Amino acid sequence: MPHAWKQTIVINDKIATELIKQQQHFPVDSITLLDEGWDNVVYRVNNDLIFRFPRREFGVFCMENEIALLPFIAGQVSFALTMPEWIGRPSDLYPYAYAGYRMIPGLPLCEASNELIDNDRFAIILAAWLKELHAIKVSQEHIAVIKGDYEWKLNVAHRIQSSNNNLLRYEHYFIQAGFRKEDLLGTINQLSRLQFKAVKQSFVHGDLYSRHIIVNPVNLLPTGVIDWGDIHVGHPAIDLASGMVLTERAFKIFLDAYGSIDEESRAIMGFHAFCHGMSFLPYAFEQDKDDLKRWATLVLARAMQDISNYQKALCQIGKKNEPE
Repeated sequence: MPHAWKQTIVINDKIATELIKQQQHFPVDSITLLDEGWDNVVYRVNNDLIFRFPRREFGVFCMENEIALLPFIAGQVSFALTMPEWIGRPSDLYPYAYAGYRMIPGLPLCEASNELIDNDRFAIILAAWLKELHAIKVSQEHIAVIKGDYEWKLNVAHRIQSSNNNLLRYEHYFIQAGFRKEDLLGTINQLSRLQFKAVKQSFVHGDLYSRHIIVNPVNLLPTGVIDWGDIHVGHPAIDLASGMVLTERAFKIFLDAYGSIDEESRAIMGFHAFCHGMSFLPYAFEQDKDDLKRWATLVLARAMQDISNYQKALCQIGKKNEPE
């Protein structure tokens, strides 16, 4: 059975170089493979540009959504993001859209730090950025251009099944990372009882985690947000799950800075962070990258801690509200 992230579209540095020369009309003096994610192959071009090419079919929709929506988003937020400035057209050489961006100074958080962030300024900055993004008015025209179905992100049955499947298939990786199977199954069982109304509709990044938050490697403060392939209109709590890169103390600062978080949103944060971790950890171990393995482990453990703490808090609230 192939991995969910298996590459199905042919793209390499030779094809990428030729596409850039033919369609973007500037010389490629240097090109190096920077990363291979779930959906895209990423090249660094001429030292200061990034070009991303879909590597599997789902990534094609992601790229098209990014190209359609980011120019609108970029003009309404104060933070740096990877705005597509060089747009590639489908051709005989490569029959899909692709995009080029200016690099955002800094490093992905997962490369810059070995531990969860315990910094008030980081928490406040990230919360402010997400509050800006989620406050942008969504029109029916924007919703109409979005390709693909993103309702699966809050489909409890679907994501619980995926988590169970990943635990069954990749149990050895979870054990290697220090997790106990019974603890993971216990959390899965807790989450399987959730139900979401999901009525909130905001622009969301959709895949915000330690790999997509760029930070200054000296002070570890955020400098920008990359990889907007999962951008869509959905529940803002999906993005707020990124707060799991913070310690429990800093996470409280993050929530206070964002403000107005209801109980359903609070539940979605832990749910999304856990389910994302159940997919990301096997991928990280298959890629055999120490930074990804470390952060997949950190955030999955942090999400489990948050789910446990939140459930205890709800129980305490319930007891207080019981009639005497």
